[in-house]
Amino acid sequence: MPEEETLSRIAVKKNKEIRLISVMDILYIEANGDYVLIYTDTGRFLKDKTMKYLETHLPVDRFVRIHRSFIINIDYLVKLELYEKEMYQVQLKGGITLKTSNAGYKLLKQKLQ
Repeated sequence: MPEEETLSRIAVKKNKEIRLISVMDILYIEANGDYVLIYTDTGRFLKDKTMKYLETHLPVDRFVRIHRSFIINIDYLVKLELYEKEMYQVQLKGGITLKTSNAGYKLLKQKLQ
C-alpha cells in the first residue's frame, strides 16, 4: 500500500469542535452501524467511516481486525487468551476485554510472530 494512503491522524467531531486523534493513541475501534466508535485513553469518538475503510488505511504493522466489530492497536495488547472451546479474547491495557473471531485470532497470531 502506498505510504500516502496510511492514516497518521483521524479528525473527529466532539460537541462543536474538531479534534485530531493520532492513530497511535487509538486503543481500538468498534463498528457502530455505518459509523465506527474510536476508543482512546481520553474518550470515545464517533466517526462516519466504515470498518473496511479503516482496516485498509490504518498502519498494518499496528492494527489488526480481530472480529467483524473490532480493530485493535496491538501496541495496547496485554494478553490473548482462550475463554471457551476454540474461542479467544484479547485483553487491552486498562482492562478492556474483546472477543476475537477465529479468523481474527489467526490474523493476530500471525502479526505477533
